[in-house]
Amino acid sequence: MEHSSAIVENSEDYLKVCTLVLNEVLKEIPTCDSDQNFCNLVGRNFMNYSDFEFWFYQLHRFCRGYFYDYNRSADPVPVTIMDMPMEMIQEITRNLDPVELTHLQAMNESFQHMVDSIVLLDSYIDHLKNVTLILNEVLGKKPIFHSYLNFCKLVGENTINYPDFEFWYYRIYRHYRGELDDCDQIINPVQKTIMDLPVSLMYKITENLDTVESCGLSYYGGCILKIPNFLEIKSDECFVKKGMEYLSPVLIMRNLEVSHLSLCIKKEAVYLNNLLPVSFHAKSVSIRAFNFNESLKLLSAMNSGELESIDFTFYGDTTTDGDVLEFFETEQFKLAKRVESNICLYEDDLMRFRHLKSFKFPLGYDEPVDFQIIRNIISTMEKFESCELDGDGFDIRTVAESLEVETPFGPLKTITHRYRIPESNDYLEFKIEEEESNCLIKIAKVC
Repeated sequence: MEHSSAIVENSEDYLKVCTLVLNEVLKEIPTCDSDQNFCNLVGRNFMNYSDFEFWFYQLHRFCRGYFYDYNRSADPVPVTIMDMPMEMIQEITRNLDPVELTHLQAMNESFQHMVDSIVLLDSYIDHLKNVTLILNEVLGKKPIFHSYLNFCKLVGENTINYPDFEFWYYRIYRHYRGELDDCDQIINPVQKTIMDLPVSLMYKITENLDTVESCGLSYYGGCILKIPNFLEIKSDECFVKKGMEYLSPVLIMRNLEVSHLSLCIKKEAVYLNNLLPVSFHAKSVSIRAFNFNESLKLLSAMNSGELESIDFTFYGDTTTDGDVLEFFETEQFKLAKRVESNICLYEDDLMRFRHLKSFKFPLGYDEPVDFQIIRNIISTMEKFESCELDGDGFDIRTVAESLEVETPFGPLKTITHRYRIPESNDYLEFKIEEEESNCLIKIAKVC
């Protein structure tokens, strides 16, 4: 028999290898597992898999009483994946996802270079197609939001995000006008708009307007819409109505993702009906609406799988038990990590907060509050980090006495209290502060 090239031409080594392979045959386990065991004993570079497989089945037939002298030099050269036509490999790689491509690249250096070249070529072709489609949109001279929607209908919503589309749209627009540049998208500063003004500053501006100015700003004074690289659009229509004409196409983009969304609607307006018609992707949201139902409607439009932080506020009438239950039963609340609201909280409500890391709520004042129950429930929350409870109508001494904390005589402004969590080395640290007619209770888990 022809010896394997991997086996040293030495009778002692040859006998050892045959013994090890025979031992794997007798275990009656799959060949690939046997090869793994063999490599663990002698090393991965001692014998390749095809040689091991040959000897494995030779010895397997020998154990069953079959043996014949086989000359391996007459075997055809094994065909590997590297012998496949390049066209077929290209077709295979184009149908693999990123994870599968990574595994393919890891096979050997040749595959790594080949996959990189195919991906680079496909990327260049796709980019050329996208630039051509964007040029068509530029020549259409439509608002950029409508152009982006048309582009997504042709190539798919996940092909390119809006900021990248906007960059190439205006760059091609400048080239079309003969304004050549070598702008680097990476170093571009983020454009600032009036929406980047702090809310507190906007409130100060509106508070200093008289009645006529406020009416003109809100409904009767018309508006001026400014879009980069386009002429100003002057309109006699209400700024809300005119603004929604351009904002609505953005809000229906299913692949639009933001870190934070802030919505403040102080009064009902027909132009804001169905403001969020599709599920909105945001990690954090702040909602303030003219009533509870409107705030809940806006919250329900958030994608619950991505929403981590909720600031839920409403104006107007107080809520009913049914309203509060409806809020706690939303998927957005159940999957959030941090929640803040002006809904009045009672001891039993905390049982629904076990999934939260932090929360901020006012305490209900129309019933006596047992602060020891609150402490006991919070101490059992595994994910709890911190919270703030606003006790309207409670004074600092009442809260301290309820927690059985000793208080000195005289006026008090702040009390700090530590409570060891049962069967744990962690503590709950209470910081109770007196604030005019109410009491602010800050609780944090500390080591």
